[in-house]
Amino acid sequence: MKADRADPSEPPARSFDLAAFHPQPAVALHHQIKEDLALHLRSDRFAPGRALPSESVLCAHYGVSRGTLRRAIADLVADGHLERYRGRGTFVCRSKLESGVVGAYNRFHLVGPPLDAACRILLLQRIRASSDVGAMLHVQTGTSLWMLERVRFTEGTPVGLQTSFLPYKLCQGLAQQNLSQLHLIDVLRDAYGVHLGSAVEYVEPTVADGYAARHLGVRLRTPLFQIERTTCTVGGVVAEYRRGVLRGDIYRYRIELR
Repeated sequence: MKADRADPSEPPARSFDLAAFHPQPAVALHHQIKEDLALHLRSDRFAPGRALPSESVLCAHYGVSRGTLRRAIADLVADGHLERYRGRGTFVCRSKLESGVVGAYNRFHLVGPPLDAACRILLLQRIRASSDVGAMLHVQTGTSLWMLERVRFTEGTPVGLQTSFLPYKLCQGLAQQNLSQLHLIDVLRDAYGVHLGSAVEYVEPTVADGYAARHLGVRLRTPLFQIERTTCTVGGVVAEYRRGVLRGDIYRYRIELR
């Protein structure tokens, strides 16, 4: 089904500074659009209260039908990033309030069985950094990156879906590594001498969209943790920017205050 034509009275997609969209064949389109828009929102491209481009503009930009676009928008509404008003449009929600554990209160643990080293690789591709991903990795737009998408397991059960972006120059031969059987942190350390020293992680509640539900073997709208992490080397260079979801029926997070 072809995308609807944009209304000629509306500004073109480029006026909203949306980076070119390059769909990946192995990943559901509505999920890719959701993640692409989430990156725009995460990088403050749209101020709180600002209206999104209309459906026809976004359909033309992404090259999809209204049904596919609406699935992506509905997931972002469910996650609390967007809000819709009948007859008015879709608007960016106010940024969520943040609470952190810093200074002496820095013991933050994932409670549950450890993630298996083995994983299922869904995608490993060399890409060019969009402005949004580049901002997260502190690199220029167009910088060469690895994009890695994996299903993570615990005791053979699928529990997490992760998409990672890593600077290509940090680990140029990553495609030749046995990533389906080894932890990424071990590959970076042992094959490339990259030692990770710190990370900032955001955890939010979300629910499974169709793509996550299929890969994790859970029902649609099952509660999940949404996790966003930026990891730096001991020298302070961003080594990985990761977005993912983790099953809340198997894991919980614990903070120890000491």
